[in-house]
Amino acid sequence: MATIAPDTSSEPGGIVTVIIPVDKSGEVKSEPAPFTIFKSLHQQVLWQASDGNAQFNIEFKDDSPFDQTQFSNVEPYSGLVRREVLGDPGRYYKYTVRTGKKKSIDPGGIVNR
Repeated sequence: MATIAPDTSSEPGGIVTVIIPVDKSGEVKSEPAPFTIFKSLHQQVLWQASDGNAQFNIEFKDDSPFDQTQFSNVEPYSGLVRREVLGDPGRYYKYTVRTGKKKSIDPGGIVNR
């Protein structure tokens, strides 16, 4: 059984957990809530489906604040924000969530400080 990491988003090196709402068949019900991570706190994102058995893919199309542009239930951690990305509360990074045949477009997050 998988262990769910606690949300330690206010601590240095903390994890910001983004929950992907899925229905009983594993399809996206709604967009995940927007998130903010703080580069100065060395935070990273952990994507999780509301049903721990659901498979999902995350893809940043235009720009990603992370070294990678794709994540999944197999590789759910973002890693740290790239060094050259400046914190900007006005900058919104859009990504696509896919599960099965249905997808949710344009949830996103902000890199701050």
